[in-house]
Amino acid sequence: MTADMWAGSPGLTVFLAPAGAGDGVYAALSDLSAAGLVGPFAWVGSEAEHAVNSVIYVDGGRAVDVALPDLVSSRQTAVLRVVTLVPVPSSVLDKGIGQLSINATARAAELLASTTGAQRVVRIRCLLARGGGIAGDTSTLAIDGWHNIVISPEDARGPDFGRVQLPPNPSDADAGRFAAPVIAGLTGLWSQVNHAPLDNAPVLPGQVVRLARSFYRKLETGDVEAALRAEVLTQNGTLPLPSDQRSQVIYVNDVGLATATMADSLWRKHAAVLRGPRLPYDVSAPERVGAWAVLKMFFGFLWASIRNAPGAWYRKVADGVAGSIALSVQNAVFTGAPAAYEVVVRGRTANGVLAGWADIGAASGQLAGALDQTENIHDGGADLSGVWQDYTRATLTLADAGMRTSDLPPIQVGSARGIIGAADDLVPGPSSRFTAIPGVIAAAVQSDGVDATDPLGIRELRQRLSEVERTPDQGLAARAVLTDLNEWERRTSRSFGAAVGGRLAGAFFSSYGEVQQLLERLRTAQQPPEAHSSNMKLARAIQLTLVVLLLVTGLFAYLAIAGKVAWWIALIVVLVMFVIWFVAFAFVFIASQRTMFAMLHQRRAAISEFETDKQNLRTALRDLRRLSQAYGQFLSWSRVLGSFLAAPLGPDNFRPTRSLQVSWGLPMSTGVGSAQPAAADVADAAGYLRRELFHLGWLSSSWDNLVVSSIPPVPGSRSTGAEASPVWGDRGRGTGSSLDRWSNDLFAGVITSTGAELVWQRAVASLGGSMSELVPRLVGSVKVAGGPVVSLPEFVVGIDRDVPPAGTFDRSLLTDLAVTGSAADVAVDIRSRALTGLGRVCVATQLSDAMPLDALVRSDARTDVGWSAANPVAPDAAGPVGDRTPGQSPPSSSNPDDADPFRAPDLGAGFGF
Repeated sequence: MTADMWAGSPGLTVFLAPAGAGDGVYAALSDLSAAGLVGPFAWVGSEAEHAVNSVIYVDGGRAVDVALPDLVSSRQTAVLRVVTLVPVPSSVLDKGIGQLSINATARAAELLASTTGAQRVVRIRCLLARGGGIAGDTSTLAIDGWHNIVISPEDARGPDFGRVQLPPNPSDADAGRFAAPVIAGLTGLWSQVNHAPLDNAPVLPGQVVRLARSFYRKLETGDVEAALRAEVLTQNGTLPLPSDQRSQVIYVNDVGLATATMADSLWRKHAAVLRGPRLPYDVSAPERVGAWAVLKMFFGFLWASIRNAPGAWYRKVADGVAGSIALSVQNAVFTGAPAAYEVVVRGRTANGVLAGWADIGAASGQLAGALDQTENIHDGGADLSGVWQDYTRATLTLADAGMRTSDLPPIQVGSARGIIGAADDLVPGPSSRFTAIPGVIAAAVQSDGVDATDPLGIRELRQRLSEVERTPDQGLAARAVLTDLNEWERRTSRSFGAAVGGRLAGAFFSSYGEVQQLLERLRTAQQPPEAHSSNMKLARAIQLTLVVLLLVTGLFAYLAIAGKVAWWIALIVVLVMFVIWFVAFAFVFIASQRTMFAMLHQRRAAISEFETDKQNLRTALRDLRRLSQAYGQFLSWSRVLGSFLAAPLGPDNFRPTRSLQVSWGLPMSTGVGSAQPAAADVADAAGYLRRELFHLGWLSSSWDNLVVSSIPPVPGSRSTGAEASPVWGDRGRGTGSSLDRWSNDLFAGVITSTGAELVWQRAVASLGGSMSELVPRLVGSVKVAGGPVVSLPEFVVGIDRDVPPAGTFDRSLLTDLAVTGSAADVAVDIRSRALTGLGRVCVATQLSDAMPLDALVRSDARTDVGWSAANPVAPDAAGPVGDRTPGQSPPSSSNPDDADPFRAPDLGAGFGF
């Protein structure tokens, strides 16, 4: 035995007892300890006469020798009870019976008190008297300053029942069997109940004694509680109907409709997660250009032609967008991340295996990063914690009809609230995982199973099985697995988790297809068209004719200066030629404007498409990456919710402890029984309790406790609830994050919810309060250990309630005068009771008033005069009684030491004065 076996105990009871009758008490207390009825105690035998160096420590029926320093060094003793067992001789033949001397008893008590450092010491002398009276020297029976208690030699079922006088000469075993329960009641040894009547009782002055008896009843309900607990806390995949006084709650009939409705509400609230905004393509008709605008454009074109820059003029008219837009996108996507491009476009990894959603998500992130670098755009990861909090709220609302958010209200079925009763119809748990894949096929498809809430994983597994199905060696086995997979998916597809995952998977494939289409458009994109060759020819013609006109103008200027042609004629000719030149080219330019504006419109449209495709590609890639992130988190949260709903209260770790059953040997005053209700009563009580315990929103407390206990909020955060936990923003499946590890541990059963004990304690509290009317049906019939089945009132015999002191002790140990003086009356009645679940422990200890030792019948004398209640102090006797007969005068003695001051005088002989 180690020191920590008794550490922390507030009280310590140490017995000092001689051999003989004390051995019987020790044996009986050890048996009661083994049965779990009394707590630990220490025992010191006849060696207390010399020195107390060690004790026998008894706990749970096991006795171990413990050195006194080891006993006291590891415990704090608030109350030390030193109990001395004093066998009382009942005949001349018993005068040599073993007793510890008063000096040894006092010395041992002082040693124990100083060594333990107890705050309070209660000293008790238990006198083990027999029914025939007392004999021999009585001067050492009672000690001043101690509780001197005479164990009444009687046995009875209860205080109000008739009693049986114990035999005058019982064996040590029989004496201990009847005395041990009374001693346990006096010294606070009964377990599970706080009953120590002498701890706070004042010590009566003088050498006086009191009679004592005790009654004990223990009703064990371990089997009943186990059966009731199993019924109340049953978690077989069916969720209980919550109770509500304001509205009715029923199970929904159309599970598919209910899950689809809630899934639509969830994704309607978080639609931005599924698809980001897209830019539309510009659809505009060619512009009509007015005459003045045409002339302005012609003047511009004419000036540009003269400057030999018609191309610059065209680009200016076309708004001057650089023609390398598509090229920059292609370089970023096709050259900057070619491996990622191959994964996204071809749908296969570098080794030719089908790319999963995680591969596609990672590749889309690389493509988006490469595209963003062209414009120095930085995109952080999406915070989807609100989505999973709402996913959790929606799931729990479908399970317990609690109103958690107005956006996701409970399902209404008429005027009643509806819940989905089967946990697998909410979010399928570990038991619903598809694992029917033989080892050879599992190696070929590189998968040993798939969750019911993983539509992308199911699709990927189906594709790989289809590929294996085409092989000659494993085709037949793969086809059988594929058939089982399709049937399994049909059964699980109506769950809420599958509905939420289906929307998410659909959005993923939609974005994936859009990205592939946009990448193909960019890969095959052409550069915007440049100026048409006709415009260049017109510009060259303008330049050539302009040179000719300038030469002709120079010629006429020379002729006018030389006087060969009148100046005004030369001027008119030059002006006419310029007007004709201008008008002619203006008409040619105007005639070609339709072709030019169509060409400009085509260029603007191409540039606009490039811009739109680029922006939409960036958005689609972000969507694909966000959906991949969301899908991984969805898989993890589905595992968490599926595991939680499969056992929302967690495993019931309660295992009823069955103590050793006492089948024989208990006196009538001590009874142990076990409740034996009918199975129908247990089932009815469980039904009422479930209605009481499971109210609207009852899952919230267990869920919050699971989240907070697993991944608590960051220290210093404002909130300490489940929604403050950092787990909501963690990455999901396959990332090794806290959420990933936690979900896998829950799915594997390494971590479980822990609400079963809390709910059971609430059930016990209800049975003690609002549901107390159920208790009599559960504990009304009691099987008494070693006896018949009786009713509960008959078993507890009234000691479960306080009453004024009443009744009498057995009178065989008292003189007639003491009986006349009410010495046999019960003066103190202390009762204690404690509930132990549905069971109870009741103890009643009764004490008489104080009386001198000469109130006890002397078995070696026939006299009983000398004490009354009015004068409890006995007068000195006139002389020794010896073998006198009634009426004989006491012999005279010259030696006063021969007189016995504790012996009552003979009847009729007077008091000696």
